[in-house]
Amino acid sequence: MVARNRFTPQERSARSRLAQLLHEHDVICGSVVSMARTCGKAGCRCAQGKKHVSLYLSTKVEGRRRMVYVPPELEDEVRKRVAAYREVEHLTDVVSTACVNRVLERKRERKSDGKERQKEKRRSE
Repeated sequence: MVARNRFTPQERSARSRLAQLLHEHDVICGSVVSMARTCGKAGCRCAQGKKHVSLYLSTKVEGRRRMVYVPPELEDEVRKRVAAYREVEHLTDVVSTACVNRVLERKRERKSDGKERQKEKRRSE
């Protein structure tokens, strides 16, 4: 674990916002999709081309892609939860990139330390 003071300001900010989002908001991994369909009734307006428009949540349920109908009264809530997930995903990428950069830096330091040790060893021989 890295001490907090070693985090860059960008990483600190991302970690803070990430914790806040996960604590205060529900998140949904998925996309909100608008679909136009026909109902199949012969006398309906959709038979003449004016399809029924419905909102769906495209998400994975038990490992399989599902389209979950979203009633109009839940649209705002679902959109907010999907947006929160997108932000969580972005912030996680920011933190992950910072962690990878730290690993690469440690690797470079280790490599340069190894070269210095080899030089010292050769001098002492």
